Amino acid sequence: MFVVVIGAGQVGQSIVQALQHDHNVVVIERDKDHLEALTQYDVMAMEGNGASLKALQEAGVDHADLVIACTNIDEANIVACSGSKQLGAAFTIARVHDTEYMETWERGRLGVDLMVCSELLTSELMAQIIGVPAAREIHTFAEGRILLAELFIEKGSPLVAQPLKTLDLPPGSMIASLIRDGTVIIPKGDDVIKVADLMVSVGTPEAVGILNRRATGQSTPQNIVIIGGGRIGYRLAVTLEKQRLRPKIIEAGIERSRWLAEHLPRSQVFQNSGTDLEFLESERFGECEAGACVMDRDEKNLLSALLLKSLGVEKVIAGVVDAHFIKVFERVGVDVAVSARKVIAEEIIRFTKSRITGASILEGDRAEVLEMTVSRKSPLIDIPLGKSSFPKGAIVGAIVRKKQVIIPCGDDSVQAGDRVIIFSQKEAAAEVERLL
Repeated sequence: MFVVVIGAGQVGQSIVQALQHDHNVVVIERDKDHLEALTQYDVMAMEGNGASLKALQEAGVDHADLVIACTNIDEANIVACSGSKQLGAAFTIARVHDTEYMETWERGRLGVDLMVCSELLTSELMAQIIGVPAAREIHTFAEGRILLAELFIEKGSPLVAQPLKTLDLPPGSMIASLIRDGTVIIPKGDDVIKVADLMVSVGTPEAVGILNRRATGQSTPQNIVIIGGGRIGYRLAVTLEKQRLRPKIIEAGIERSRWLAEHLPRSQVFQNSGTDLEFLESERFGECEAGACVMDRDEKNLLSALLLKSLGVEKVIAGVVDAHFIKVFERVGVDVAVSARKVIAEEIIRFTKSRITGASILEGDRAEVLEMTVSRKSPLIDIPLGKSSFPKGAIVGAIVRKKQVIIPCGDDSVQAGDRVIIFSQKEAAAEVERLL
């Protein structure tokens, strides 16, 4: 497939890294430093303005199978996609921050085939993480019918030292993988869970929630604070309100605080920086069960997150502007660091996969979760999974057959047209795609 990527910042480079080996990729970028960074990838890079028809023509968008506009400027991305479409591009994807553009796009007025909003996706992900307190990451598949959660196993968990075959897992769930010291393990029945493992569970949202409570003893938080009332903070509050929760929001701006109070009827809004320890203590925010720090600067998010942790908040999520800081945040005490750039890159990447309707990247690109439709030509059809030639570095986590969700065992088999959720080590992903 011939792909043109416009913008080579963190999002663009993540996309390029994922596509470079399987596709013919051309990248348009104005910034010389970003162009220099592209030399490490097997792509053609050209300097130019991706919103310019001249640059688009030089890149060959007239015969492009896919154009991805992922700069930091919403308007530039929309113009680039619209121009590419006029020149003959088969499919265009625009990255945006502002949800208002989504509303216009949904009415079919922008000439963009697919629009993905980083703030909307990030706020939805944070809400899902809050709903499964022990989860480091959450991924949804099959229109939300299947949930994949990375659960951090702490000392004292009743699952520690238990062979997997002895665990009484909730119906509708399975343990797809254990990630131990950066190594991805596709477990067998005799494998045991250890302290500090990341346990990757797959199943229905209800079953994964039950497994979370069994693994940690934590219930779903009810008392939640959001620090930062920008686009992500607002969208997160809207999502929580729809769950009949009453979040507390701390916002520094006076006018923005007033606006939030007017538009969030179930939320309590406080006008403060969110990094004022005396204020946080006096308002007893340490009694909150979960917190999300979503301001526009990494240092503010880190400071406010650590303050909440010091006050006793059990689960703290921090937004990260620079995706390179995710591990730093989590190393110094933040429970979960979420990068909107990483979230949006993964969402775009999944649309480049043939027959793959969903894809997520785990553990620094060491593992993939794929949502695929089984081809009529698949050699695995009607063969019990336990007796099939399915790669050892992969496991079928769920089968969606019409309205039925199946968490398979060795006796189950796939059928043509099934949608399957696959957890795979990076090395096995290509073989999985070939077999299905």
